[in-house]
Amino acid sequence: MAIEKLHEQLTSLKPVLDSAGRSIEIVSCEAPTIVFKILGFCGSCECSGSYKEGLQDLVEEHCPEFTVIEFQES
Repeated sequence: MAIEKLHEQLTSLKPVLDSAGRSIEIVSCEAPTIVFKILGFCGSCECSGSYKEGLQDLVEEHCPEFTVIEFQES
């Protein structure tokens, strides 16, 4: 299943994110919407935008049925 592949990709990022005090998790995924929770990012920094763009690319590549990508930030 495509969502499992996406989850594997997030799991592979976990060590890098943990070392920076950050995390990304899938909160819900009901096509066409997928919601990510991103923690430890400041909303206005470049790295936050880069991670969001990267997640959007991963979703497009592995789960094209999700056309609405939302982020919850804490």
